[in-house]
Amino acid sequence: MLEATPLERIAADVTDLRASFDAGKTLPLEARKAVLRQIRAMMVDGEPELAEALATDLHKPPHETYLTEIGLVLAEVQTHLDYLDDWSARSYKWTSLACFPGRSYTVPEPYGVACIIGTWNYPIHVILLPLVGAISAGNCALVRLPADGSVDTTTAVLAKLFAKHLDPGVVRFAKGGLDVSKTVLAQRFDFIFCTGGPAIGKAVARAAAEHLTPVVLELGGKSPAIVDATADVVVAARRIAWGAFINAGQTCVRPDHVFVDAKIGDTFVGALRAAVVALFGESPEMSPDYGRVANTTQFFKMKALIEKEKRFLVHGGATAAAARFVAPALFNYKTDDAAFRQSALMEDEIFGPLLPIVYFSAGVEPVLEAIRARPKPLALYVFSTHAPTVDRFVTRTSSGSVVVNDCVVQMGNLNLPFGGVGGSGQGAYHGRTSFRTFSHSKAVLQKYFWLDLPQRYMPHTASAKWLTRRAIAPVPRAVVRRTVAVVVVAAVAWLSQRPKVAAFFAARDA
Repeated sequence: MLEATPLERIAADVTDLRASFDAGKTLPLEARKAVLRQIRAMMVDGEPELAEALATDLHKPPHETYLTEIGLVLAEVQTHLDYLDDWSARSYKWTSLACFPGRSYTVPEPYGVACIIGTWNYPIHVILLPLVGAISAGNCALVRLPADGSVDTTTAVLAKLFAKHLDPGVVRFAKGGLDVSKTVLAQRFDFIFCTGGPAIGKAVARAAAEHLTPVVLELGGKSPAIVDATADVVVAARRIAWGAFINAGQTCVRPDHVFVDAKIGDTFVGALRAAVVALFGESPEMSPDYGRVANTTQFFKMKALIEKEKRFLVHGGATAAAARFVAPALFNYKTDDAAFRQSALMEDEIFGPLLPIVYFSAGVEPVLEAIRARPKPLALYVFSTHAPTVDRFVTRTSSGSVVVNDCVVQMGNLNLPFGGVGGSGQGAYHGRTSFRTFSHSKAVLQKYFWLDLPQRYMPHTASAKWLTRRAIAPVPRAVVRRTVAVVVVAAVAWLSQRPKVAAFFAARDA
């Protein structure tokens, strides 16, 4: 049983973190880099123990642990170490005529004390990737470690590594059950980052609303894959099989269901079955590269779905309760679109090793309509070599991301933002986007004391109205025209203060 954090300590931890932040401990860039190096050392030192823990909890292969967890964190840390100086620099902006003379810039500043709430399916990277962004931006952070009983071994190892490697003045953690979660959410944070399902997302949003705390929610959803007749069937099948069944299908961006052109439907399903066997063998329960569902709740959910839809089952589906084993399962609805839409597999995000497939034959418009009719997915995968088809899915659907001719691999490109839209989440992170997410972009306008135009102030004479209306009028973006406008207004303003010109304006006002 995982030892829970004493409830009274949670409030004290937040108070201590806020004291560290208020003292400016995380403002120097070198101080932030020092904690980033601590995270890196923690990953390198803890890799063997973390890999063993995930093998115990999820039957996760050690190489998969590095590929989908530790390697991503190390890459994220290095990216922030490489670019933090550039990202944290002032960004100068054009100063409008209404604010002339002066200079304008934005400066990224940390929010303060951030709360990071992780989940069990990828318990290392969904905690540490946002933590890297929080630290890089200059925040202190309280981490809520996963605690639903699915990855207790891994959580215990993470807690030990946090205590050993990370500066407690900058990072602290909480672990335990529902009472710990409620106590954490009762605290006042300056930013909350949460990965989980819709239920936890709503609970976090409600708690954040009490203090008007900004939040990022990474929630998942039913991510579709579309395979048209121009795709390379064998490669598409292999990539979809890999994306759908890595981590036993417990991946928020996995292809949740597949639309395939009826012209190649049977060929594709045959290639998909062959790909699953090539990946995990004829007996996937014996494969060292195939995981397990996280807990008995997930196991019985998968088992019930298989039973409900077994008349469409064309491959796999074997189960073993004692080992929480569910074999990769393919369900082929062929052209029975009504049965597909009403399927139990389409009611909610599957989040397991089950993959429904349906054929389309009247062009891609019905597929587009079907995708738009559902909540916006976290990802969309289109397999096609026909550029107009690809463009239609990119421009006429809304999703957190789109990948063409592959799936799930967008997680490994830290130059792209990762996040959902609508029901699949709000906000994004990874790489520079993480730094921006955990930073407030503060606007700074620095004025000078010279050229304090009297036309700005009351009373609003006719000449003042004439001049100020032209000063605030919209100016085209063309650099030459903008420069001319600045010179002209500045010249008029200067001339307006010359005695003869002032007398002229005074006469007009009279």
